[in-house]
Amino acid sequence: MTIALRDFVLLALMVLLCVAAPPVNAQGPQRSNSLTVLNWNIWHGGKEDGDKLGPQRVIDVIRDSKADVVAMQETYGSGERISKALGFKFHPRGTNVSIHSRYPVIEDISIFEEFKCVGALIELPGKRKIAFYSIWLPYNKEIWAVGTRDSSKPDEMLAACQASCDDLEKIKVEIEIRLADRKYADVPVIIAGDFNSMSHLDYIESFKEQNEVAIDWPTSSVLVDDGFRDSWRELHPEVNRLADRTWTPRFPDQQQDRIDFIYYRGKGLVARESRVVDSHEVKFPSDHAALVTRFDLTPIDDQGKLRVASYNIRHGQGTDNRLDLDRTAALLANLKPDVIGLQEVDNRVNRSKNVDQATFLASRLGMNHAFGSFMDYQGGKYGLAILSRYPIVNQHEIRLPDGNEPRVALACEIQLPGEKFQTRSVMAVNLHFDWVKDDSFRFAQAEKLLEFLAELEMPYLLIGDFNDTIESRTLKLLARNALEADKPESDQKTFSSTEPRTEIDFIFASPKSSWQLQHCRIFDAPLTSDHRPVVAEFLLKEK
Repeated sequence: MTIALRDFVLLALMVLLCVAAPPVNAQGPQRSNSLTVLNWNIWHGGKEDGDKLGPQRVIDVIRDSKADVVAMQETYGSGERISKALGFKFHPRGTNVSIHSRYPVIEDISIFEEFKCVGALIELPGKRKIAFYSIWLPYNKEIWAVGTRDSSKPDEMLAACQASCDDLEKIKVEIEIRLADRKYADVPVIIAGDFNSMSHLDYIESFKEQNEVAIDWPTSSVLVDDGFRDSWRELHPEVNRLADRTWTPRFPDQQQDRIDFIYYRGKGLVARESRVVDSHEVKFPSDHAALVTRFDLTPIDDQGKLRVASYNIRHGQGTDNRLDLDRTAALLANLKPDVIGLQEVDNRVNRSKNVDQATFLASRLGMNHAFGSFMDYQGGKYGLAILSRYPIVNQHEIRLPDGNEPRVALACEIQLPGEKFQTRSVMAVNLHFDWVKDDSFRFAQAEKLLEFLAELEMPYLLIGDFNDTIESRTLKLLARNALEADKPESDQKTFSSTEPRTEIDFIFASPKSSWQLQHCRIFDAPLTSDHRPVVAEFLLKEK
């Protein structure tokens, strides 16, 4: 082959490769086990800082977020350019709402008014599908700009956002009708958008000092009451108005609020991480922050999945020294556990206003409960509790050797439902070991507890504040033949909640052959208690 002919062949091959190559980000990483969703009102097409410069900054933010699917509002002529630059599929409807997807849109499932709602059935890697909606809801009156809100008149604030509730009620019904066919039965649904209303999960009495008023916003209840999960609040269970806010990074003098949401419902979709994006290396292009949630794609069949929490509640007294059991209840509700082991629980004790705390929390969460008493204290009893979404059929107090204080472990036999667990029972065992530096008390308590555990003929969960580290002889003793709910290496410290420096709260499942760990994480909650809550998801294997 001559040099000229060789060069011609090489040039032809290069041309063919260029023609055949997809856009730079058209497919991106084929992550079959996760899905990252971004919701964003980009503000007049992102063009406030220039017709070209602004949308380019929108592209930068989306690309940096590593989003797979985007719910966009105020698209206004910029959508096609944004999707093309990202190598995404562009699915618009009208001028306002649009969807941008790394993955194929296989069906238009839009409903309601084209300005306010667009829907797409999206096929993910592995042929899995999600029903995805981008929505924009109206409002009756401006109450975010300086001087437009009077928190002393909550009825007027409610009236200002009533239009969003009215439209969302209609959207919810129309989505249910659109997806009523059996072919969508196992398809999870994500509804994301600019809701132009705050959340009833935020404006609660316990955080009235942050929001100036407690309001039961009806708009957010529309989806939550229908089984949808607010991905942000689920992963950030304690209200922090400034950290939560999506409105508005461009106008800090205005009322800062959370009015943009990603809701989800359905099997096989679990929110794992959610963050607010409100910065760009030059200038953030929108008056709304972007909200990003990463989901794990889990098996559609959720047979045997159990969500377990451990939380030392400090008898409802927060790190601000305020006794507020409503705040504790709200946080636990946001965690959505099936079984909870609570430590430092009061039962009609003077310091906590003579409230039966286990009964109170169980009532607020709609759960069953049991209480174990360490000792009499201030006219009542002090100890720990177990809360369960499923029936508690037996309970035992295992008296442990005294340490600095008397101690018991509380064991509850929980009857699991047949449709998910083959009508099996598990034993949930909650403990709170002695806290003094000398570990001899803890080790003696662990030895006594192990005698009880060794006699069990059913799978068990071991939950609690161990007041010791994973390397200790106490933990090593109890961890034999048990599956530890390993926390992420980047976030393992459970105490204290304000300055996490040590890991002393754990969840174990035994025997190892009966369980499979799905996930474990710690949640930030610096106000509600001096411990951070731990949540683990286990799969109870078939017999």
